[in-house]
Amino acid sequence: MTARERFRPGFFKGLEVAIVGMGKSNQALTRYLLREGAEVTCFDQKEPSDLGPAYGEFSALGVRWSLGGDYLAPLPGFKWIFLTPGMKKNLPEIALARENGAVISSEIGLFLDRVKCPVFAVTGSSGKTTTCTLAGLMLREGLPGREIYVGGNIGSVLIEQVDSIPEDAVVVMELSSFQLELLDKSPCVSAVLNIRPNHLDIHETFEDYVEAKKNIFRFQDPGGWCFLNLDDGVAAGLAESCPGGTGFFTLDAAKAGRLLTEAGDLPLAWASGEGLYVSPGRLLGKGLSGEWRGRTPVQVAKREDFLVPGNHNVSNALAAALLAAAAGASPRGIRKAIQGFKGVEHRIEFVRELGGVSYYNDSIATSPDRTEALLDAIGGPLVIILGGYDKGLPFDSLARKIAARGCGVVTIGKAAPVIEEALARAEGESLERAGAGNTGEGSGAKPKMQVVRASSLDEAVTLATDMARRIPGSSVVLSPACASYDMFRNFEERGRAFKEAVRRLG
Repeated sequence: MTARERFRPGFFKGLEVAIVGMGKSNQALTRYLLREGAEVTCFDQKEPSDLGPAYGEFSALGVRWSLGGDYLAPLPGFKWIFLTPGMKKNLPEIALARENGAVISSEIGLFLDRVKCPVFAVTGSSGKTTTCTLAGLMLREGLPGREIYVGGNIGSVLIEQVDSIPEDAVVVMELSSFQLELLDKSPCVSAVLNIRPNHLDIHETFEDYVEAKKNIFRFQDPGGWCFLNLDDGVAAGLAESCPGGTGFFTLDAAKAGRLLTEAGDLPLAWASGEGLYVSPGRLLGKGLSGEWRGRTPVQVAKREDFLVPGNHNVSNALAAALLAAAAGASPRGIRKAIQGFKGVEHRIEFVRELGGVSYYNDSIATSPDRTEALLDAIGGPLVIILGGYDKGLPFDSLARKIAARGCGVVTIGKAAPVIEEALARAEGESLERAGAGNTGEGSGAKPKMQVVRASSLDEAVTLATDMARRIPGSSVVLSPACASYDMFRNFEERGRAFKEAVRRLG
């Protein structure tokens, strides 16, 4: 099935379609294809009682079901298959369906085939939601009168609106590796924020993970654009693979200066001590407003404009600014969006201050590198709540940073023993280094890091508070470095449970 065929309205009328996994996006896809007249069979490993209202809703609309432990058995008999993002794509039944000639796609794939307006997309191991949210705000401020949609891995599921989105609108999408890996069409403009080991419980190897990320630009035509993080070696190294134009963003003004000297027509965004700058370069050919003043770099924000902490958020803003500029947003609109941005829930979100202790919800930190970014963003004495579902990622680098910082740690969840082992190794290495350097009288070893385990998130908040109150000016942060699935349905539920536990403190 070509993209042109799938774009044609009514293509699926009367066709038997399999939709595998009944999460939020595939429920929206089911409604959309039912309205088109498709004969839909929904697959899920859950039983009817576990599917909630969706089972009754779709049964009443004529959906057939394949549920329970052997739910994928009938799948090889279907020609048109749509998979939920977060499942392994090489399961035996899926492989057999592919061998039988099945066309296997996803809700995002169908959306990209059918949407009539430009799509700007963001991927990365971290920072996607912040960047997409900021880009959407920049476009709304900088392109007044244009309809702006934000979706994908955040916001509303856009497939049900695809036929009514006008051609002059702009769509901003957050795309995970799971959503990207089945695509055979790329958004016209994209950004890659960073690429670090993640989701290795689903992807076979790190190389497979990187290959999935490449689909965000792999199928662009020469007029497309991809913006890459010059400070991330893997992301920056993708430039050679981009079929369209490339641009870069960096927190290192010297790097940007060298690129401007060597290739002055490159789109670049960078940060200095004063603020954020964008040099649109070849983007000028896309009809940018006169505020960009030819090829002269434009300051789009000052450092004091940022209300959210952390250099990683400045980097996210640089990527968002390039996306917004590529869509034609004005520098003034970009600046106004940054000035009004207060962050996104669960991302170093300030909860409250009580008894001299500040509390932050960073539940989005589902991998160790996100928690490392948290360590760089918040100064002062720190107690971190770590743990949850182990995605098979190493904790050693994070543990070394925690040991060097002297943080207090409360562990929770299935990954607690693995994290504690990594912390013990890091503490031992730190003590060895300190001992090797203690050659004078009166020098002593570094105090042992305090690590305790909690049986629940509520208990973790209590234990962390007890630790923090011993040192004035401390912060307590939920930044788990793990997924939530062992204790909660998702990171949002975990973050809200943390906030509720903090609010109950006396």
